[in-house]
Amino acid sequence: MDDWSVTTPRGLTDTVHDAILELLMNRGLEPGSALRTQTLADRLGVSATPVREALARLEGSGLVVRSARRGYRAAPLLSSEELGQLVDVRLLVEPGNAERACARTDDAFVARLWAAVEEQREAPTGPGYSGFKHYLEADWSFHELLAEGTANPFIVRTLDSFRGFVQRLHQDEDRVSDAHESVAEHEAIVRAFERRDPADAAAAMRVHLERVLERAVG
Repeated sequence: MDDWSVTTPRGLTDTVHDAILELLMNRGLEPGSALRTQTLADRLGVSATPVREALARLEGSGLVVRSARRGYRAAPLLSSEELGQLVDVRLLVEPGNAERACARTDDAFVARLWAAVEEQREAPTGPGYSGFKHYLEADWSFHELLAEGTANPFIVRTLDSFRGFVQRLHQDEDRVSDAHESVAEHEAIVRAFERRDPADAAAAMRVHLERVLERAVG
């Protein structure tokens, strides 16, 4: 039994999901490797049912892939081409999110954005996924908040579909190395909200995403 033995009383599927996610992010489960339900159940000290449920959730996030003949496998690392395609989709969606949210913003929403930036700034950035997962959550929460600010639930659901793929940007990293840059770029977006400048908010988001890609591909 390893350190991910599941003993907490909270939702068992949630606990198993988090355990497998950490194994995937830390390469405890190698990209492309087979994910056998009973093997994982034995490793985590649970029955097969919550493992199957967790794998189905992870498939929806893109971190796990499934085929009829081969069953579940850990998704391979994103290629440079796939990273570009992912950011390209985000560039089609997220500047528009920022523009729409800014057009209807108020002081209370701007305060929430600043709070999200501060949470990201204070979050640890490593070592390992367990050390930086709260940073990733804070980073993504900022983008989620902008989507919520559009008051369009379909936009929120669209952004949520990207989450697992965005996590894969940091797969196999010992720590997040671009936290300072990312926080500064988020601050630039919030300042556009303070000025009530939707076009500038969209432009700042576009700059942020383009720089995310530049840093990801080296």
